[in-house]
Amino acid sequence: MKMRPEEITSIIKQQIERYQVDLNVDDVGTVIEVGDGIA
Repeated sequence: MKMRPEEITSIIKQQIERYQVDLNVDDVGTVIEVGDGIA
C-alpha cells in the first residue's frame, strides 16, 4: 500500500488534534546547587 504525502499529513493532524496530556505537578525536593559544569 502506497500512501500519498497528503494522506500522511492528514493522519498526523488528526492524531495531534486528539492528543491529550495528563500532567501532574509535584514538589518533590529542593535544588541545592545549579551549574554548567565548566570551571
